[in-house]
Amino acid sequence: MGSISLEEFDKLRSAGVPGLDCRPTNDFAENHIENTINASINGSFEYMASCFFNKDDKLVLICNQFNSAEAFLRLESEGYLDLHIFHYDMWTKEKSSLERVKAKNAKSHLRVMKDVSNAEDWELLHVKGVRSAPLKEIIKTRELIVDGDVLYCGNGHKSMAAVSYLLSKNIITTDIIGGLSAMLVESPDLEI
Repeated sequence: MGSISLEEFDKLRSAGVPGLDCRPTNDFAENHIENTINASINGSFEYMASCFFNKDDKLVLICNQFNSAEAFLRLESEGYLDLHIFHYDMWTKEKSSLERVKAKNAKSHLRVMKDVSNAEDWELLHVKGVRSAPLKEIIKTRELIVDGDVLYCGNGHKSMAAVSYLLSKNIITTDIIGGLSAMLVESPDLEI
């Protein structure tokens, strides 16, 4: 898949067309374009995209060159028809980064942790005492999350999606790197 130019991307952004960053969560956290939302192609990509966007929305998919065709085809097969690809390595302007919590330090954030997994997944496995705030519910009711909350999910994809979405709404949160999977290994003292 070919990429639109930086100039075309700037025009679409100026027109209010949202950017959906499909790169892995770690790449997004290290460097991303401000006010874009991350839905890692390595996670529940189509589900996360559907949480944020309608199928008739015009979208710019921000991708690495190696995953642009896959991202495009996966959303196209879901019925998204107005998609444009922008290769992230063409971005030469200011980049943003996110501070994140290491899984081994999760216990010190228990009082502000929220699990953004689907309700069914939360029922099966979650950190004891942590409230459920599913990604879809956060989008409907942003008041479920406040500045300073630390978000997690099974592997960290939905939580990064939530962090990026909330940041675009000026709500500052962070996530736990690797989510519950990483906490099970790096924080064995947590009650699950």
